[in-house]
Order: sequence, then structure tokens, then C-alpha cells
Amino acid sequence: MVAPEPTSRLIAELPSANRRLLDTVTQLSDDSVLRPSLLPGWTVGHVLSHIARNADALVNLCDWARTGVRKPMYVSMEAREADIADGAARPLPEQLKDIADSEARLLERFENLPADAWAVEVSWPSGAVRTASQVVTARLNELEVHHVDLGLGYTFDDVPAGSRDALLTYTTSRWPSGFPVVLESSDTTWSSPVRPAGARIVTGGSAALLSWVLGRSDGSELGREPGGALPEPPPWG
Repeated sequence: MVAPEPTSRLIAELPSANRRLLDTVTQLSDDSVLRPSLLPGWTVGHVLSHIARNADALVNLCDWARTGVRKPMYVSMEAREADIADGAARPLPEQLKDIADSEARLLERFENLPADAWAVEVSWPSGAVRTASQVVTARLNELEVHHVDLGLGYTFDDVPAGSRDALLTYTTSRWPSGFPVVLESSDTTWSSPVRPAGARIVTGGSAALLSWVLGRSDGSELGREPGGALPEPPPWG
């Protein structure tokens, strides 16, 4: 493994996150892929199809970082949506194999990425430019967040504390510099690395904080000083 720290530690978390996801889904019946997920308009099958296609999209970014030849995550956003929809209704065993196979391809890319390639800048569909090392955290984010989105009993409380902290950093580091909120976890040592003057202090368990910053809750269970309604968290993609 030639990835820098802490990237290599996050890579080591991916097999466990993927295994927890597969353990949840393996117990389902075939027709469960047609059940609504927690994401509006998406079934469980849509979420599973997206998880697999996201791994392949991140493989493209690894190839870009390794070769220096631009290779976008997706040909187009229309093609992305079509691929997800095309795979959504597949039988459950086919979905599980697709997730396992695509994850294996991505982990192989991580294993073989040269040391200097981790610092190469690649582009996300949003237009954001980030180093290839961010691909690892992006994948952990996809696995954990969409495991919750399946609506099958897995919650942010089930995400390991260290991963919750890493994902809070990953998400809030994309906030605009003047966003007037500072987060402080009450059950881990994590707090916002950027603290704008006069910002509202928002406190709570790291799972509740993560759920709010990812737009999966309204943050009503979080403490805030001063009081009042929380602003809408910025997009995290």
C-alpha cells in the first residue's frame, strides 16, 4: 500500500463498510429491490445499483490520477441516471455480485495507485477539483450514507465512530468559508476545523450531526447556541 496516511487507514475501513452493507442486503427477498428506499423516487434496487456504479465511476478517477489522461466519473449525468435505472430491478443475487465485483475493482486501483498519483487533482461532476486521495473518503461516504438510505434498519449510529468523524470532516470541509455554523460532537473529540467569527455553535452526537449535514434530518435533536432554526446545510456532493 503506497497511499499516504490517513488515506491508508480509510482504505482499511472500506471492506468492513462494504461487508456490513452486503450483510444487510443478503437477508432480503428478491422482490425487496422494488421496495421504496428513503430517497424520494428511488427503490432499494436504485440505491444498490448506484452504489455499484459509483465504485466504477471512482475507478475512472483513479485511472485519471495514474495516467494523467482525463477520465471523468461519468460520460454524462444522463448516462449516470440511465445506468442506475437500468440496473435497479435486477434480481438481488445479481445486485450483490455487482456491488462486490465493483468494490473489488476499486480496491485494486487503490492498491496499485503510485504514491505520487494520490496528489493528482481530478474533477467531480459538480466541477469541484480535488486530489485523488479524496476518492477514498468519497467511497466511504457513499457506502455508509447509502446503506442508511436503504431504509433497512442501518442508521448513522451504526457507522463506526472514527468513520463518522472522517465523514464529518469530508462533508464540512466543502462548506463555504463563511457558513455561520460550528459543529461540536458530544460523543467523540471531533469539532469543526473552521470556526467563523460569530458562528452558531451546534452540538450533538456525531451520528446526529452527520445526519443533519448530509440532509438526512432537520437537526431538531441538536443543541444550538443561540437558539432558533438551523440554516439549510450546504450541498455535500
